[in-house]
Amino acid sequence: MALNTIQSLDTSSGLADLIRRLKGVDSFYDEGAQAAPGIRELIRSELAEDPRLKDIKLRVTPGLHGAYAPSKDTVALGVVNPAVVGHELGHAKNLRQSKVYGKLLQATNAVAGLNRAAALPAMLAIRALVKDKDTRNEVFNILTGASAALAAPGLAEELSASVDAVKHAPDKLQAVKSLLPAFLHHTLSASMPIGVYQLGKHI
Repeated sequence: MALNTIQSLDTSSGLADLIRRLKGVDSFYDEGAQAAPGIRELIRSELAEDPRLKDIKLRVTPGLHGAYAPSKDTVALGVVNPAVVGHELGHAKNLRQSKVYGKLLQATNAVAGLNRAAALPAMLAIRALVKDKDTRNEVFNILTGASAALAAPGLAEELSASVDAVKHAPDKLQAVKSLLPAFLHHTLSASMPIGVYQLGKHI
């Protein structure tokens, strides 16, 4: 079976092709073959819960950990790891439920990204232009609250996808170990503007 849909990961030929194309190695497995049974078990668990997931397209992308593109209904995989497969399927399930949710999440993530890029220059500009300390701190508090509100939907989505992946993972401890660093990275990145605006109150 060609390696082109999620269901193809429930076949020996599909898994062998995934391992071959990705060289079979990631940080939790010495050989991809060690991860293959876990991927197959996870796929069967996911499809038993929602058979419609079988038609999600699959793209092998070396160098990319994992991603789900809702506009193409495609999971991209760059590692041979059941937890990553489960995480991207978690995103797929959430985003397939509502196009409105997907568009809102995309919009808030885009604005949050702009906020991260603008936080440091904005903080420095406010420090330079707003001389009254109380007024300046009030502005920083407003921006802190807005930054938290913008970051929350993306972090909630990442947490939801990770929880779903752990739920279906055959080795739950391995899944937590695999997914925790990425979630912490998302959290740190999302929280950066909050730290910058709060720092502006004290320097």
